[in-house]
Amino acid sequence: MIFLITIFIIQGTAVFLGFLKVISKKKMTNLLRFSYAIFLLFSGFVKILDPLGFSYKLQEYFEVFNMEWLFPWTLFLSISICVLEIFIGFFLIYGVHLKKILYCNLILMIGFTFLTFYSAYFDAVTDCGCFGDFMKMEPWFSFKKDVVLLIVSLLLFYYQQHIKSFLKIEFINRSLIILFFGTLFIPVYSLSHLPFIDFRAYKIGNSIIEGRQLPENAQKDVYEDIWYYEIDGELKEFSTSDEPWNIQGKDGSPAIFKDRSTKLLLKGDEPPIHDFDIINQFDNIDMTDSILNLDKVFLMISYDIQKTNIEAHSLITDEILNSLVLKDIPIYGLSSSSLNEIKNSFGSSDDMLLPYEYFLMDQITLKTIIRSNPGLVMLQKGKVSEKWHWRDIPEDWSEIIN
Repeated sequence: MIFLITIFIIQGTAVFLGFLKVISKKKMTNLLRFSYAIFLLFSGFVKILDPLGFSYKLQEYFEVFNMEWLFPWTLFLSISICVLEIFIGFFLIYGVHLKKILYCNLILMIGFTFLTFYSAYFDAVTDCGCFGDFMKMEPWFSFKKDVVLLIVSLLLFYYQQHIKSFLKIEFINRSLIILFFGTLFIPVYSLSHLPFIDFRAYKIGNSIIEGRQLPENAQKDVYEDIWYYEIDGELKEFSTSDEPWNIQGKDGSPAIFKDRSTKLLLKGDEPPIHDFDIINQFDNIDMTDSILNLDKVFLMISYDIQKTNIEAHSLITDEILNSLVLKDIPIYGLSSSSLNEIKNSFGSSDDMLLPYEYFLMDQITLKTIIRSNPGLVMLQKGKVSEKWHWRDIPEDWSEIIN
């Protein structure tokens, strides 16, 4: 947030001094140019580190607008938008292809501003996803941010004649080729393994137990009771401060109680982890605390068993399972799929043929824990000790389980 505020202060000061003619339009434009380019580079970079996460956010928007037919394209669009942001930033810094880039940037910002306004006004998407999991923003704040950036985009478009390149074209062309392949390497690696940097509450080193707790000074939900009383044959609505039980009708008869409801006035803080619930599908027992308090436990996560790589599950071999049994270390499967779907996917009609017991968990939570389907997580007393994409599950577990 400090980064964003700093950018806005620089841009606001530049515009203020520019229009007061304290600084020239050229200096104002260049201040806007470089500050906005830095913003785009940062915004694109934190999202492209986790292209799957941003694709999930795009799916939320597409669902709001009943555009589910775009779901198969969300990952492609996620990477494309991030790459576009990054390269608009680079082109602004280099000062080349300005007309095309600034047109493209205007279209992008108009689209973002519309989406954030729609999300805020209709409470459709609670987090815009502008900075991935790095930073969450309230919908109205996100809309105001986009309005400021749209104004900056318009000023850059209007004063583009003041933007000049200060580098040789040969250097620019060579560096852009390197930057293009370097930028594409990031999402390819993140999808093939796991993101370089994890901004989520389930990153390695974080305690899930602590993440489920609110600090003592946290803002609590604020509610108001709404009372419904009948007075003189008319049903009326009152707040608690009105004390409707003391109100009398015109004939002196007391008000007649009819109903009471509770309204949320102010949403309080939520813990970073508020949806980590592990349920045993057989008896609907909550297994969360039992598993989090184990000294060491492995969780094989498949957010949707019908979309998982079934062959990847075989990487957890009988030899590894026997090693875990000898060390008295449990391993469980977590999925949002039903037990019947899980058994059918493994070609099993018998519970005993499943390699380990499966429990139920919310799909969004599973997607958040690890960007792999399947993926393996090791917990030690509720703390995330290690994560593995299915491609990176180790063959030698001797040091891990000892």
